[in-house]
Amino acid sequence: MGTASMYGNQVMEAELDCAWMTTDVRIEFINHGDEENLVEIISVKSHGVDITSWINIDYMFNLVRDYIGEADYHWADHGD
Repeated sequence: MGTASMYGNQVMEAELDCAWMTTDVRIEFINHGDEENLVEIISVKSHGVDITSWINIDYMFNLVRDYIGEADYHWADHGD
């Protein structure tokens, strides 16, 4: 489950699988929180190695959007 406020700089952890390996990654991203729901991936690192250019970035965006979507809801984040 994510944090109550998902705007600004965020870091999430995930496990990536492929046919020949599984690795833990840290995905650093910025959720700009504007009307367009703009999310910017800063980096994807595995054991300190930047693998951002090696992976399917569309898949990373889907993981981040799911992470944000599962965040705890807090009324103060939305003003209602």
